[in-house]
Amino acid sequence: LCNIDEVGGKNNGVMYLGDMLTWGFSMGLVVAGIVQGLNGDHLGFTSYLFHAAILGTIGYNFKLAVSLGPSAGPFHLVGFFCYAAAWFDCVFTVMAFRIAKMFGVLYATVAVMFVLVGMNFQKLMSDAKDSTDKTGDYIAGVSCLLVSLQCCYLLVPVMTGRGKLV
Repeated sequence: LCNIDEVGGKNNGVMYLGDMLTWGFSMGLVVAGIVQGLNGDHLGFTSYLFHAAILGTIGYNFKLAVSLGPSAGPFHLVGFFCYAAAWFDCVFTVMAFRIAKMFGVLYATVAVMFVLVGMNFQKLMSDAKDSTDKTGDYIAGVSCLLVSLQCCYLLVPVMTGRGKLV
């Protein structure tokens, strides 16, 4: 499960991925959500807190998957939770297009990412019986990279007020 090139066996740093998602990233989103709420941005507040919760849950399941190694089976429950997150992101997409098209595009991409990550948790994009098949890992990883790059692009205009927000 998202163990590209068997990093878990060679690098102990992957063991901290679950804690990073459960606590590090999630707490950062909670703080950002509170700041957005205090600034009167209801969409930002709701979105940050919701994504903190989903990433915390995914982090918890990553810890289980890493501890089980290649024998970790499909995680159907967290996969369906990712599908629910995709649905909420579709609602956020409609709301965000009213603010700026770039935010709407970001939420739409996040919705697609959650569908792909959910499918990967359920091992629907790779052979569930072949632990060497990493097709789903690559597809989900590329979708996560795309979302990360979009977030990095939006940092400058959002934080400084400079740049182009369409």
